[in-house]
Amino acid sequence: MEFRLPRQEINQKLIDLGNKKLKQNKIRVPRVPKKTLKELLAILEEISKNGLPKYLVIKKLKKKLGYGIFLHPKAKPILKGEPIAPYSGEVFIFPQNAEDTTDYAFALISDLHLTKQEQLHWDPNSRYHPRRLYSIDLDAEKKGNFTRFINHSDRPNVEAMFLSIPANSLGLAPAPFELIYVAKKTIRPGEQLLVSYEPEEKNYWGALNVKPFPMTPKTFRLNSSLKLVSYVLP
Repeated sequence: MEFRLPRQEINQKLIDLGNKKLKQNKIRVPRVPKKTLKELLAILEEISKNGLPKYLVIKKLKKKLGYGIFLHPKAKPILKGEPIAPYSGEVFIFPQNAEDTTDYAFALISDLHLTKQEQLHWDPNSRYHPRRLYSIDLDAEKKGNFTRFINHSDRPNVEAMFLSIPANSLGLAPAPFELIYVAKKTIRPGEQLLVSYEPEEKNYWGALNVKPFPMTPKTFRLNSSLKLVSYVLP
């Protein structure tokens, strides 16, 4: 698989800025449990080596829906709370009043006010404005991993969690904030992995002026021959 970036690409200055803004806004980021860190490390190693963990399958969908990620029919179920993988890509500062031109970007931290000095550094081409809002975005359009192929559903079996990677003895680099996909409920063999792209404000699809295909884990499945089966096709 072409997309095999295990984790987000972020520089130290942006980490420092994010930490500062989290503290200013009194946002507490939960830590990934130690047991989950071990599971996550194994997943990251598979992504680096193969792009797609061996218990997952990428499949072209029907109706011009692109690709989907499925749990292999012979794999063990992925239990609720187990990690799928970090949503990886490039992390950058984005002015919230600017037009969003990518379908693969998610805001890690929103509604940030930057000082004049911070704006000069992160947005040098814009005139300083104390009320301008920024976000720290994660974009998988050019770089990422298989999670960028996990499709949207209003009834997802995967959820995106904003978590931190604590200092550890596993060799996993700590991170104060990271977007990690986790099983929202048990995912059965043959099921498609689906996540909701909508934030609480329900503004993702509205901003794109798109009505999403009403997909659920029962819409498409893989049979034992890895053939795509449509159970429900609206």
